[in-house]
Amino acid sequence: MTKRETYTLLALIAVYYEQFEVNQQKIDYWHELLHPYEIEELQLNLYRHVEESPYSPKISDLVRKPMAVSRAIPDCRDTALIVPTSWKPAREEVVQAELAKMREILGIARGEV
Repeated sequence: MTKRETYTLLALIAVYYEQFEVNQQKIDYWHELLHPYEIEELQLNLYRHVEESPYSPKISDLVRKPMAVSRAIPDCRDTALIVPTSWKPAREEVVQAELAKMREILGIARGEV
């Protein structure tokens, strides 16, 4: 990422967040940390941030970690994507075996209340 691209990104943040000020010092310091990243990736993360937050982003908001490393709690949209593909109901014999174990632990004979 070039310094000009850093300025472009900060100017874009200023468009979405009126209180965000762009100055040379901010461009220099942000560029120090953002230069290894691609502008397209950071812009995409900025657009996601704008949709989710009324507060101007920090560098950590724009430089998102891969989901496997993230400790973020998924929202309902993320959960809807995860659950149908990774959740499989247990087979009936597994369910019955687990219920039998629970009845044994609780001292309940089958058919009693």
